[in-house]
Amino acid sequence: MKFDAINVQELTVIVICGVGLVSAICFGRNDLAMAIGSGLVGYLGGAKSSAKTEDK
Repeated sequence: MKFDAINVQELTVIVICGVGLVSAICFGRNDLAMAIGSGLVGYLGGAKSSAKTEDK
């Protein structure tokens, strides 16, 4: 199994968005949590698909 090197920029974005998502949920900001969550899913999906196209 081959593991890719950890990209610091992507890891930073994921961690910051995750912290923002958890804090929005804790403070009861459902609209903000939904926006952050959908943005995080879109970012992860885009990063995953771009990594596959670079391998080709």
